[in-house]
Amino acid sequence: MATIASPGSPTLDAPLRASLDGLRRRIRRYVWVHGLSTVLGCLGVAFWLSLVLDWFFEPSRGLRVLLLLAAVGALAAVAINMVARRLLVRLTDANMAMLLERRFAQLNDTLLTAVSLSTTGNLSEQLVGDDADRKLPTSERERGDRLHGEMLARTAREASRRMGAVRLGDVFSPVPLRRSLSAAVLLLLTIVAFVLLAPNSLGVWARRSLLLSEELWPRQTRLGIEGFDDGVCKVARGADLEIVATADLDMPLVPKTVEVRYRTESGARGRAAMNRQGVAVPGRDRFQQYTYTFEGILSPIDFELAGGDTRLTGLRIEVVESPKIEQLLLRCEYPAYMARSVRVLPVIGPMQIPQGTRLLIAGRANKPLLHVRVDTTMEDLSAKPVLPQPTIDIADRSRFRCALGSLEKDVALFFTLHDTDGIESPQPARVVLAAMADQTPELSVALSGIGTAITPRARLPVVGHVRDDYGIAQVWFEYAADQDKPTREDVAAPEGNLTELPVDNVLEVQDLQLAPGQKFLIGLRASDRYDLDPAPHVGASQRWQLDVVTPEQLRIMLQARELTLRHRFERTVQEVAETGDSLMRMRFGRGRSSTPRASDESGDEPSDAAGAEPEDKSSDSTGREPGDAPEPGPTRSSAESRKRQLAADSLRLERAIQNSRKNGNETLGTAEAFEDIRLQFINNRIDTEELNMRLKSGIADPLRVIAEEMFPELEVRLLALREALDDPQLAPARRDAAKRQLDAILEAMSRVLGRMMEMEDFNEVIKLLQEIIESQENLEKQTRQRHKALLRDVLEDK
Repeated sequence: MATIASPGSPTLDAPLRASLDGLRRRIRRYVWVHGLSTVLGCLGVAFWLSLVLDWFFEPSRGLRVLLLLAAVGALAAVAINMVARRLLVRLTDANMAMLLERRFAQLNDTLLTAVSLSTTGNLSEQLVGDDADRKLPTSERERGDRLHGEMLARTAREASRRMGAVRLGDVFSPVPLRRSLSAAVLLLLTIVAFVLLAPNSLGVWARRSLLLSEELWPRQTRLGIEGFDDGVCKVARGADLEIVATADLDMPLVPKTVEVRYRTESGARGRAAMNRQGVAVPGRDRFQQYTYTFEGILSPIDFELAGGDTRLTGLRIEVVESPKIEQLLLRCEYPAYMARSVRVLPVIGPMQIPQGTRLLIAGRANKPLLHVRVDTTMEDLSAKPVLPQPTIDIADRSRFRCALGSLEKDVALFFTLHDTDGIESPQPARVVLAAMADQTPELSVALSGIGTAITPRARLPVVGHVRDDYGIAQVWFEYAADQDKPTREDVAAPEGNLTELPVDNVLEVQDLQLAPGQKFLIGLRASDRYDLDPAPHVGASQRWQLDVVTPEQLRIMLQARELTLRHRFERTVQEVAETGDSLMRMRFGRGRSSTPRASDESGDEPSDAAGAEPEDKSSDSTGREPGDAPEPGPTRSSAESRKRQLAADSLRLERAIQNSRKNGNETLGTAEAFEDIRLQFINNRIDTEELNMRLKSGIADPLRVIAEEMFPELEVRLLALREALDDPQLAPARRDAAKRQLDAILEAMSRVLGRMMEMEDFNEVIKLLQEIIESQENLEKQTRQRHKALLRDVLEDK
């Protein structure tokens, strides 16, 4: 409902109103001054803090951005809390009255009551309000308003009277304001002094902290580091890395030491002083160097360098794999004379390549390559070739190839890889290429059935083979009589690249009209298909110098050789007989007994009887050989005697085995010698059917049977005897079996020896025929001389 103010409602007089308004202005001025001084103080603190941090640590751009945002945020928070929020608070008269009442107790709530009544209306309205059900009579309401109005007017007058003694400035505490103002003024003065004294430094700070420039603070020391592009250096895993730092001598300060501070990928930290390299002299040197070596690097390392007033930060060592060759292939284009197709060979160890082969080497590495360097060494350093450097495959940079040209000499190639990470292979890959020179043909031939002398009607068989590494072109005889010019007679010209040719050819001498007394020189020669030089390579066999003799002279020479062979064979027969006698003296560990032993199961004569022992030059008067055990006596034990006898028997058996092998080889040699004699008779065309049969069927063939069948069987029986030597029951039987084989050999040898002796009768017949021929020739000679004398006499008579 509407309220009609009564004429007696209290109002604030002008002094009270002025006091309240003045307090309100003072409060807002205090907030402004205190808040702005606080903001300025924080701004000064932020300036100096950022200056110090940037001066000493020079943080990265990202960190400076964070610091700038943090400073702006802090200043905004201070401004909002200290100024904006306080200025936005509503300061009513009631608030001002309450503040004054709390500060000044002498007001005794009079001011607060007067202010409240002046803002809320008359008393009746406060008591009744808007309640329509509780209505007072108009007379009573008016009477109450008048009473209370008078009371409250008195209260207002009392409040106005008491306010006269109040000082509004006492409401505020000056200490916080003084502190903030002092701090702000002090900080501003220091900033002004810094601006006046170091304007350049202020500019660096502004550009770094406000404009976020990468400009560094001025230094008295300037450090640098070699090999770190963009602060990163890559190193092979497990390798050492020497870092080289430099200090500029043009700067005022050259640090005595530079420190490395590092941190590994696992989090381990460390620091170490770098080694100063000598003492650099200004004017002569540009930099002072410092070195430090990281050894055996296995994981990435982050580090920085600190020296003087300078630090180099953000340095990093990254670990990568070393480049290495995983595969090398060699493409070989062989010379035309070899008639070989192009081959691709894997490089495994030293490579033997035919001389003149054109080579191209291709490789594959384990990672992309930047380039490959090839160095070479040769036996002849003065002839060191200039090799083309390998090319990298654009599509796959891990592959490379290099054309080496024609291989003429041995060469060792060293491939050094440089990958895209800037890493060089720690050890060059070594490839050894051995230039295999074309070999001259090798002739392994011999005259078959020809000795040192031939007849003018001889035929010269040459057997063997010719070998060449890449192909035989021609084979020919080369011969000459006395000092005549050598003559060539072609033997073979195989087609294709035949590397081995069997030779079984004959040179007929009777067509050369040789005369007895001449010297005949013969050899075999062969050429290959080598065409890199003007002339092919020619190989030669042994050159045989042969004496040309008459058939009678050659026959006598061969007979003398046959006689020598017979004497040698007789010694072999004697040795075989002595071996059998030695075997029969074996007693198999028993002492000599005066009672003859009974015959064994084979029916042979008792071999151990004293009366049956054959005489031997090596035995003494008691029938013992050297090494036989002496007769057992009363002072020698039976066991020791058996031991000595076993040792003697073992020695005798070993000697028999060795003699068996030796006699077998000698017998085979004799058979081959007689076969050679027979062939010489045939090749010199002085043979007869009877002579041929005697030498082949009567001597050479039986000797081969003896050497190749009978002696090996004897050795088998002797070895069986060795196994049973200490068995008294089994040894005698095996000894007797060996003795029977020896007897069979002796019997066969005796038959052959008899055929050898037939030569004496045959030679006597030949000698008689030779005498008859010589007599006939003498008679013819005398007859011709007589005819010439008669003819001379007849002519003289005329």
